[in-house]
Amino acid sequence: MVKTIGILGGMGPFATIDLFQKIVSNTPAKIEQDHHQIIIYNNPKIPSRMEAFNKGAKSPLQELIRSAFVLKRAGADFIIIACNSAHIWIDELRRNVTIPFYSMIENTVQHLLECNSNVSEKILLFATESTIQHQLYQNAFKGSTYKIVLPNEEEQKLVTLAINDVKTGEIHTNSYIEELNQMIETYQLEGISRIIGGCTEIPLLFPYFDTDIKLVDPTFLLAKLAIKKAIELKS
Repeated sequence: MVKTIGILGGMGPFATIDLFQKIVSNTPAKIEQDHHQIIIYNNPKIPSRMEAFNKGAKSPLQELIRSAFVLKRAGADFIIIACNSAHIWIDELRRNVTIPFYSMIENTVQHLLECNSNVSEKILLFATESTIQHQLYQNAFKGSTYKIVLPNEEEQKLVTLAINDVKTGEIHTNSYIEELNQMIETYQLEGISRIIGGCTEIPLLFPYFDTDIKLVDPTFLLAKLAIKKAIELKS
């Protein structure tokens, strides 16, 4: 029997929809029954990952664990998380829940390492302040030929505002697209070859980025991994 995918979502809801859609859209299905069983727990009541890490607000850990147990009890065989910042707590989640968690960050880095031809590349990271400060991507790339470039303080404020717009449904009407494109153009002139959408809201803005820089979508890569894991037979 094939496996059931569990999506721990709600962080935010539009990013969760994006992950679900990318799983369905990239599943090679000739008939309806070829698609995968997916259980989504869209829990937007999980406390803010950014405020917990940056401002000492309530930790999301207990609600993340509870949400994972909801998915496990519902029949999920493994869990993927539609949020990069939530991966700050992935080790605790793995210790508390017995079914596997597959990491969006580990998967993205592994994909890029497999693509790399040992040529040094500079990657611009668009992510939340908590993901950046916790060095989730920076640590994962240590020892590789990739160099992670971070926006400066003012640029990061712009990225954060754009992320918050997406969380409220402002995607094609996002107020910050023009400024983001100006920022991207500047970084392209400085030799940036890729941009990682290191917050699950950022890939939703990719269609509006006016650039030739390669755009790395961790949500898409996680969807592909979930499809692969779903067809593995249960032991």
